[in-house]
This record gives sequence, structure tokens and C-alpha cells, in this order.
Amino acid sequence: MTSARPIQSMRPTVISLLAIALVAAVVVGASLVARYADTHVATPIPIVAPAPVPNRDDQIDFTSSTGSGRLIMISRSWISSAAPNPVSGQPTTGSYLRIQVELICASGTVDYDPYNFQAFDQAGRLFELAVDGTGRSPLLEVGTLHAGERVRGTLAFDMPRGDATLLMSDESDQTVTALRVPD
Repeated sequence: MTSARPIQSMRPTVISLLAIALVAAVVVGASLVARYADTHVATPIPIVAPAPVPNRDDQIDFTSSTGSGRLIMISRSWISSAAPNPVSGQPTTGSYLRIQVELICASGTVDYDPYNFQAFDQAGRLFELAVDGTGRSPLLEVGTLHAGERVRGTLAFDMPRGDATLLMSDESDQTVTALRVPD
């Protein structure tokens, strides 16, 4: 009797060889891609930093419910009396803070009124507009600016001399912006 040996299938061996070849191909491909990426790095585009904008403490951008713009403090001065009428123009606190402002409308509309401005001192005390303190300088008018328009005028506050904050509100007494006014 001859012993019958079962014929072994080649299928598991072929599958194993194909799997090993596939893994080897993936490793070789990944190595080639990595080597190419390492040797062919794109030259980065130089980033040009914008020129620094000077820090301007005398102006501030703002947004209101109807538009946006910029409040600029053109000048400021402390006046001990409002010439030429010394009787009615005397400050009760010893001085007037006189500020020339410019309002610029960037978009929409910006309503302005000198009575929409107030000043705060360092102690947080509120000071209302003092028309007598503007002297001969033209008081800021009342009106509405449209995009691209601007207006200038003077504001004055009867308050003790020192650092202050100029507060701009809208007609509903909602604060729009504030600007520091150094002594």
C-alpha cells in the first residue's frame, strides 16, 4: 500500500507572499514620498509686516447703533476764566477743560450734539457741558454726518484740572465711546 499524501494547497503561501509584497511596496512608497517632501520644500512666501501704526491716544474709532466713525481730539487746554465776559464766564471749580474735537463718519450716519458729551475726572465725578467755557471758539453744532463727512467744534467742561475722560453718548444716553484726556 502506498500511502497517499494529501496535496497541499499553495493558496496560503501565495496570499502570504502577496501580503508581504504589498506591505513592502507601501513602506517603499511612503519612504520615497517622505524623501521627496524633505528635499523639495517649497520656498516660503515672505511675509511683509505692515508698517506699524502709531499709537494715537488722541483719537478712537467707534460704532453706534446707526453707523461708525472716529472721534478725534484736535486740541485741549485748561482755561481759568472765559474771556471776554469775566462775570458769567468764571468757572466754579477753578478751570475749564476746553477740547476741540472732530467727528468723522465712516459708515451709516452719526448724530452729534454738544450735549451728548460729558467729562469724568479721576475720581469718577461727572461734568456736563459748560457753554460759557468755550469762549470765542465755535461750539460743536448739532447735526447728522453721513459716510465720508466730518465736523469740528469745541466742547468745554467746568471741572478741576487733571486727567479726564471725554464720554460721547447717543441721543438715548447710551455710551458710544470714551477718550482719555491727559492733563
